[in-house]
Amino acid sequence: MPENLTADRFDHASNLGRAGSYRTYRSAFWPPAGSYALGCLDLAGSTPALGDGFRRALADLKAAVEAEWHRVKEIGVPARRRFNDPLAIAEAVRDVAKHLPGEADRRAAELRANAVQDGYDDDILQELAALEEEFTVVAGQISTWYGKEVRGLPTAFGCRADAERQRLVTDALAHRDEATAQVRRLHPDLRLGDLPAFGASELFFMAGEGNLHPKHIAYFLPEDEGVKYSPFKKTYYFANTHRALLDTVSAPLAERFLDLGVRFDPAHARFAAIPTLGVLSHELGHFVHRPATDYTELNAADRWASVVLQEVAADVFGILILADVWAPRLGIDPADCVAYYLAECLRYTDRGLGHFPDSDGMFLQLSYLVQLGALELTDSPRLTGRPDVVLAGLRSLARVLADTLLATDAGRAVRLYENYGPSTAGPLAALVEQLRPEPFRSVEYTQEHLHTAATSHS
Repeated sequence: MPENLTADRFDHASNLGRAGSYRTYRSAFWPPAGSYALGCLDLAGSTPALGDGFRRALADLKAAVEAEWHRVKEIGVPARRRFNDPLAIAEAVRDVAKHLPGEADRRAAELRANAVQDGYDDDILQELAALEEEFTVVAGQISTWYGKEVRGLPTAFGCRADAERQRLVTDALAHRDEATAQVRRLHPDLRLGDLPAFGASELFFMAGEGNLHPKHIAYFLPEDEGVKYSPFKKTYYFANTHRALLDTVSAPLAERFLDLGVRFDPAHARFAAIPTLGVLSHELGHFVHRPATDYTELNAADRWASVVLQEVAADVFGILILADVWAPRLGIDPADCVAYYLAECLRYTDRGLGHFPDSDGMFLQLSYLVQLGALELTDSPRLTGRPDVVLAGLRSLARVLADTLLATDAGRAVRLYENYGPSTAGPLAALVEQLRPEPFRSVEYTQEHLHTAATSHS
């Protein structure tokens, strides 16, 4: 790749012009940047104690997936098969499955190995949806960042169910009727669709594209594996990855740039439930719609703007469901939800502009709140305001989205993107100038326990 790709990550126009063109890019660090600042998350503590054979099998799966990743960089993704060498990866998944203690876990891994080898079918997807796994192992051509490569790239991951966080999910979703009512209060034509299964988990293994930078905190399967429109869907959320990003990126940015009268501290007990509920509410926000909602015209007019605005809608409706509905019923202070939300806006904005639709979307939300007056960007620069006023500003943006994006008004939706999105950086220029010279922040997974097991066997 040309050296000039290590350009300013906040140069929106230049970065957007290169979006989707990184298929042969091999560096672990994307977007290209002159320097990175890394925190570390050791996955050993989350790995189930299933013996050296289990860890060796994971190491073998990691090697197979990474060999396939390099193959894709050389010759591309096959037109008909999900991998160039599907049998090697399928057999590696089956070897991992042998060490799993639960019958449902072994069966799920076997089904996924079959899908690697021969492709998914409805029978596999339906059976997977009915299995309750404790330990999940997945390998596939899984989606990477939309601005990097529009197709999936070889990835494998393993995660373990988190029962405590899953209870939070159940408790929150028990208030679905109240969430629906809140959405209707924002706009009487809004509806709330059905949320697919959501699994709160801890990651214990990652290989291939997903092991590069930046890290995903969730995958949406099988859609992220290229199986569109399946009725059998599940989100796998990695709570430990998210916590590491909150500790090393979001919280320091919030400490430096936010002044709300509420300090975001992910280690404090009052914030313990909010990240899981925040991701869950974002997923639910994707299913807020009007009966006539259709993105076809907007996709044709400006595909990037369409994806950005869909992420904005998920963020905005999600945080309002969290702060206005779930928080009061689950004993959470809505002000803490706002502090979390704005810290995450800073984390995503810090990743740069024109590389990630979700980052451009978080920038748009901050820009809207500043231009509306719900937040003030001081000369320091610091974003100052009151949580209740921020929530009022978000309700305003929700109504605007209902009358533009969700009303299938492509022209007004594009103007919303142009007026508040990163092509109009003025309202947040002082913040961007502070972030620009600093390194890109990310989290590295350490998995030395896999290599130790492989070495001791040899």
